[in-house]
Amino acid sequence: MKNLFDLTGRVALVTGAASGIGRETTLVLSHLGATVYATDRDEMGVKALVETLPTPGVALAHDVTDAQAWAATIERVGSQSQRLDVLVNNAGIMLKRGFLETSLDDFRHQQRVNVESVFIGMQTSLPLMQRTARDKGALPSIINVASVFGQVAGPTFAAYSASKGAIRLMSKAVAFEFARAGIRVNTIHPGAILTNLSADWDPPKDAAGNVISLEQARANMERIIPLGRMGVTSDIAGCIGFLASDASCYMTGSELTVDGGYTAI
Repeated sequence: MKNLFDLTGRVALVTGAASGIGRETTLVLSHLGATVYATDRDEMGVKALVETLPTPGVALAHDVTDAQAWAATIERVGSQSQRLDVLVNNAGIMLKRGFLETSLDDFRHQQRVNVESVFIGMQTSLPLMQRTARDKGALPSIINVASVFGQVAGPTFAAYSASKGAIRLMSKAVAFEFARAGIRVNTIHPGAILTNLSADWDPPKDAAGNVISLEQARANMERIIPLGRMGVTSDIAGCIGFLASDASCYMTGSELTVDGGYTAI
């Protein structure tokens, strides 16, 4: 029986690959057999990662908000590998700030990094993915990392929710437009995941506005997650591996929510 998860011979590009979900996704796709182009502003971080991969990989410095950087990246993939089977738009930031305290510059920066980068990334990558589908008989897959806060509301996340909601519906529109070309586009919606996205947030506070420890904040969050724990990066990366593979070949325009049951209540 064919291994539906086998990515041998396929080429993937993962943005924001130096840490967190992007790093774990790069490892998963490589273990499934793909050649992975790992990109990040942290060039040393992705170089160190690529050295650990079980399959050949390429580390690239990449600012996802820069259209010229995207063009150069995809040109490199096309000239070196002649195909692109999987695009994971993972790079992003998470602004946590009250609505009245969020400046217009804050809002625009959140959209630029989270939304414009996905728009540019898909628009730049799709011609190569179309050729991959047409000439190689492949079924290319785009996975855009959104968030449960693109599906449900969260206090202090207005700018972030707007960005992830935009990714959600933009992905559906592109999925519809390119379905007959054999290219799938899906979103994955992580819940509370232990990453470094919150590293520059202000100290957490309780409902009364009192500063609490990170441990207490985590315990409070875990009490409202049905599975009783926060997620880890492998929880998301494994699901991205599924969306990248033929095991999900009948999925496009779909939302895969991975949140320990948070949005089920």
